[in-house]
Amino acid sequence: MKNLKLSLTAFLLFFLVSNSFAQRGKAHANHAHKGHHHGKHIAVRKSAYRPHKVVVFHPAWRPNYAYNRRWVYFPKYNFYWDNWRNHYRFWNSTVWITQATAPPTIVNVNLEKEKSYELKEADDDNDEINTSNEDHKKEYKVD
Repeated sequence: MKNLKLSLTAFLLFFLVSNSFAQRGKAHANHAHKGHHHGKHIAVRKSAYRPHKVVVFHPAWRPNYAYNRRWVYFPKYNFYWDNWRNHYRFWNSTVWITQATAPPTIVNVNLEKEKSYELKEADDDNDEINTSNEDHKKEYKVD
């Protein structure tokens, strides 16, 4: 009888644990959005910073201009402005930094007069935009 109780307990424990993992897998799949990429299914994750509603952005450094996308790139200084978080993303000689205050190299720069590019909608959910920095430097060369 003792062996039967142990077997039932072990089976119940196994069932509960495996069911828990199965539910986690389903929940994870429901959070990812499926898309197509060259005939393959891919999971696209939305950024945690994505606004719930469509927003037109007027950054403090350019209040009379409307931005529709998340990222604004400044090629002359090689940094990004994040409209969703109101943060700058810049290289500090060793690592990429994200912060609300302007990087030291642009503290006295009038950004409204600087050449900038609103990046593509496809970049909006890329929280690590700097991973595409080499491409951006080539595409948006400084005159």
